[in-house]
Amino acid sequence: MKAHNEKIAPVQNIGLADRMLRFFVGGALFAGGVLGMGITGTVSLWSALAVIISLYPLMTTMMGWDPFYQMAGARTCSLEGGRNQCGTLPYEVDAALGHEPTPEKGREYDHSLTGARHDAQHRKAA
Repeated sequence: MKAHNEKIAPVQNIGLADRMLRFFVGGALFAGGVLGMGITGTVSLWSALAVIISLYPLMTTMMGWDPFYQMAGARTCSLEGGRNQCGTLPYEVDAALGHEPTPEKGREYDHSLTGARHDAQHRKAA
């Protein structure tokens, strides 16, 4: 069952640092394109291209998956665990803050905050 769950788990290949870089680059391109259109009052080729190109880094940031990384077999996150685990953005931020989320029993393949628990929370409840 575990092998089956790992096969259907979401494929993610972008780590937290890579996501943050993509977010800021995509945001800067988008803002530059929109501001360029607003200041000149017309849609120039460069402004339109900046907005269109900004969609790629912003979408890959949200999905946590890059098709070019997938084709190359590259990954900027770890499958074994540690600070830069592959997982949803909230899970990665939580792990980077040192909270060390651990998957609940039966959900070892799930690297999201819904499938994670904090040892500190369980210590307070006990």
